[in-house]
Amino acid sequence: MNHIPLTPTQWPEGLHLACRQLRAHWPTPWPGLPHLLALCQQSLGLNTLSDPTTAALNQFAQSVAHNMEQLAAGLGPASEPAYHNRLHTADVLCVLTTMLHILNVPDADIAVKTWASALLAAAVAHDHQHPGGVNHSAQEFERASWQGVMPLAQQLPQAWREQIEAWILGTDVPTVAGNHQRVAGQSFAWTADWAQVLLNEADIYISATAEFGPGLSDALAREWHRAGFAGHATVATPAGRAQFLRSVRFSSPPAQALGIAAQVQHQLQSLTPQD
Repeated sequence: MNHIPLTPTQWPEGLHLACRQLRAHWPTPWPGLPHLLALCQQSLGLNTLSDPTTAALNQFAQSVAHNMEQLAAGLGPASEPAYHNRLHTADVLCVLTTMLHILNVPDADIAVKTWASALLAAAVAHDHQHPGGVNHSAQEFERASWQGVMPLAQQLPQAWREQIEAWILGTDVPTVAGNHQRVAGQSFAWTADWAQVLLNEADIYISATAEFGPGLSDALAREWHRAGFAGHATVATPAGRAQFLRSVRFSSPPAQALGIAAQVQHQLQSLTPQD
């Protein structure tokens, strides 16, 4: 897997093709998160920058990706959660990279590219060592993910360490609606709030698609069953999927360009009984 088709002229089509390719290689012959991350960084023009902050962010992201592969190799593929696994992280990286292409990051200045590098770092780290299941307390798993990668972040400027931690904590599901509310009515700009929304959207985008979403609902049901969470019985049913689709939020210009809201509405129409 030496190329991911995330070209600006084929945004939705390229993204879906990339995710099909990931699934063709999962769990073997898996190219590895470091390889996929490097492809994302390269496609956005982030890997050749001499700026020390951006270089440190890129290296941190690569260190996390290598660590996740090492942990998975040590535990064996059967130990990974059915949903919150390396394939999910790869999905999020591909979606986020596509969104950053739509925002013209390859042609942007160094400040914007630093934001992009930081977001990719947050994306690869956001479910580090996710145990499967659901939080028993607010941001429980998200805090554990940050604690797991924090030793790898020592070379980052403190402001970016704190920002990446905040973005990871902001992927906890109950926080997402408020994240979208904070940018409501605002034009997109490179701010922490808008970047949080991009990460939230990338986190659930593939689950919201008609092509991949039902299979991911089944995977989540298996993960929750293994974790002993009662929601496993309903999450993959038509009613459970409709409940999920009604809960998702997409606010950013890249999400609008990808047409995901229309996909969601079309699925809801097919899942909801008509009078």
